[in-house]
Amino acid sequence: MTLLVKDANTAVQSLSTVTDGNGNLVPSHAPSSTNAQGVAAPVGPQNPLPVVNTAGIAASDGSGTLAAGGTAQSLFGGAVPANGFLVQNNSSAALWISDTGAASTGGASIQIAPNGGLFATPSGYKPAGPVSLFGATTGQAFAARRW
Repeated sequence: MTLLVKDANTAVQSLSTVTDGNGNLVPSHAPSSTNAQGVAAPVGPQNPLPVVNTAGIAASDGSGTLAAGGTAQSLFGGAVPANGFLVQNNSSAALWISDTGAASTGGASIQIAPNGGLFATPSGYKPAGPVSLFGATTGQAFAARRW
C-alpha cells in the first residue's frame, strides 16, 4: 500500500508501507526490526538491528600464566580461533598480544594494560595465525577465551 504524506516543505510524497503481524502499516523502505508480538519498529540507537552470529560456537578457555618471562607463548594450544577471542591481563605488569607472529614489546604486538586490561576481537574475527602472548615475568596471569 502507498500512503501520500506531506513533507516539511508541504510537498506530497509517497510512502510505501507493508502490514506487520498485527495489521499495522509500517514503512517498507526503512530498516526495521520486529518484537516478539510482530510489531515493527524503526532501527536506531534505542532499537538496534539484532545481529545473530550464525558461526558462533561455545567459548573455549585458554587462561593461564606465562611459562617463561621474556618469551612469546602461544595461546589456545596454538589453535587459530575460528570466530574471535579475548584476553584479559590479570597481572600487575603489561602483556603484549599478537595474531600476526610472535608477540613482543614492539612491532605489530598490542599492549594489554596491567590489572584488568582487556583485548577483545569482534565476533566473527579470524586471526591471520595463532595468537601469542608476551610478558616480561614468568607467572604473569591472564584470562583468555576463544570461540
